[in-house]
Amino acid sequence: MIGLKNGRSWQHLVLLSVVGLFWGCSASNDSNTFVGYVEGEYIYVSSPQSGWLVSTPFVEGDTVRAGDVLFELDTELEKLQVEEAMGRTRQSRAQLDNLETGARPAEIAALQAKLEETEAQLVLAQSEFDRKYPLVAQEIISEADGDALQANLNRSKAAVKAAKEAIAVAELSGRDALKQSALATLSSSNAALMQSQWKLEQRSVISKVTGTVEMVFRRTGEYSGVGAPILAILPPENVKIRFFVPQERVSGLQPGSIIQIQADGMSESIDATLSFISKEAEFTPPVIYSTDARQKLVFMVEARPKSHVGLRPGLPVSIVLPGGPSSK
Repeated sequence: MIGLKNGRSWQHLVLLSVVGLFWGCSASNDSNTFVGYVEGEYIYVSSPQSGWLVSTPFVEGDTVRAGDVLFELDTELEKLQVEEAMGRTRQSRAQLDNLETGARPAEIAALQAKLEETEAQLVLAQSEFDRKYPLVAQEIISEADGDALQANLNRSKAAVKAAKEAIAVAELSGRDALKQSALATLSSSNAALMQSQWKLEQRSVISKVTGTVEMVFRRTGEYSGVGAPILAILPPENVKIRFFVPQERVSGLQPGSIIQIQADGMSESIDATLSFISKEAEFTPPVIYSTDARQKLVFMVEARPKSHVGLRPGLPVSIVLPGGPSSK
């Protein structure tokens, strides 16, 4: 699970105080140069599931690329769930195949043998009926014996018919309703298998971004809950410059304008593009609601540098705005 934390850091408060101290100097010597600082928007990578951390290969300062495995959780339970889901899928497939193909040859052979047996019994019953039933009319045997002969013949005929129908049914595939039910069961089993496989894959968390590991909160051997951050990554494109300008200068700034960034230890200035200008004003300390307080009214401005080399979060920088004189 990856989340983006974008809030004002402690440097914001410090800078508001610093701006108050250096405001007079900046305004008198160079009204086009301002004090700011570097800020980073960190990507906090969290655990999508609970479990024990079995691998955390990266440490602070390492560079990660999109697609790298950031950390891994234990997988014993998830592997068992995948095996169970695979077994249910095989069972559902076998049930569907059984309905589609009908009875096996051995079962058909057994039914055929049963038919031959009933046909033999029918031949015997028919022969006995033909031989003895005329004796009823001659009153040699009783009518009850004649009825018994007729019932035995009818029973043998019914047995032969039932055996033939059993073979016909066995040779047919399952009814449509049964096959639809089996198909639904198979589809459900496949979905459960895919879900269990997905859960197993989520035990290895892959980086979605390229950047530098700034903080590691949990390491191998620790237990992580759902949503608990494991490490923080700073992509180069998430580095920005934040500074404050007075109200008389903010009206001349537009998003997309190019400014210059200067910092100690940097031989050359870095170009940056203005990306955000606050719509609400802030007061530099001390906050005094008077006519003079308007001179302390400032607006927060953010810019994205075109180069990130040497720019670390918290680094103080000087910002030179376009238009008007600028100091050397």
